[in-house]
Amino acid sequence: MILASLWPSAAAQVFPISLNFGTALPMPIGQTDTVAVTVKNIVNSTVQLTFVGLRFEWSQPNNFFIGGNSEKGAVLAAGEQITYPIAVTVPGNITAGTHRLSGYVTYRLFQKGNWTGVLAGWWVEDLKFAYPQAQQSQTATDGGSPQTFTTLETVAVLAAVVAIGLFLERGRIIHFVGKHRGTKSGTAEPEGEKPKPAEQKPADQKEEEDL
Repeated sequence: MILASLWPSAAAQVFPISLNFGTALPMPIGQTDTVAVTVKNIVNSTVQLTFVGLRFEWSQPNNFFIGGNSEKGAVLAAGEQITYPIAVTVPGNITAGTHRLSGYVTYRLFQKGNWTGVLAGWWVEDLKFAYPQAQQSQTATDGGSPQTFTTLETVAVLAAVVAIGLFLERGRIIHFVGKHRGTKSGTAEPEGEKPKPAEQKPADQKEEEDL
């Protein structure tokens, strides 16, 4: 059971009711959970509840979670209490950690044979929120955190790397094997034709040709 504290701006007021929040902590992010809101009459007069609702710091203005007829209210004699189970859907985009829950109650008080006008009060509590275990793992993977591989996964990854390496080196291996086989059989690449030396003629023959 989580005990609620008074809203700071209303600390000077004396409320005829108390409000307690009951829920398992931490509350799961991205899921629906139930908050049991217990309202108790702590004065000797009768209290008529007219509305009980919950809201969080991320809630839209004037939007409340209600449940168990909490919007219809109830009449509480001195010392009586009532508990409303209110389902709360926690958004999946909030951060893990502490967030403020506020309980809003409107009521009337029977005094001197008459009902007062509608009064209102806020009760607040800071609650812890966290991702469920399965969602924590998924979030870590999507966020690029280091992953843990099983033995089979590791072997598969290594086999894939080796296969890719062999494919990339295939051309070099074929060239090496072909060259090695040619050297072993005694064959060699044909040498290019060498230019023939210029024909040398005797000097007297050269003079006759000039004449």
